[in-house]
Amino acid sequence: MPVKLPPNRRLVGTDEAAQVYGCTVSHVRGMAGRGEIWSKRISDRVYVYDADELERLAKERDKLRAAGKLCGRRPRGRKTA
Repeated sequence: MPVKLPPNRRLVGTDEAAQVYGCTVSHVRGMAGRGEIWSKRISDRVYVYDADELERLAKERDKLRAAGKLCGRRPRGRKTA
């Protein structure tokens, strides 16, 4: 049975999603499990994520950290796509 994927989304696997967001693979999986980010299961062990959404959330997170409103390291020239 083919999986219907939404059009106009730049989809990435779990490893690349972690690189885009700047975190670990397990953190991406946890965010998806809690419904914080969009994800779609396309086979038994493969999930895809929206790269544009992850980039937007990473920028928001970096702004909050730079302003001192969020715990964690302050951003230092993190590469964006």
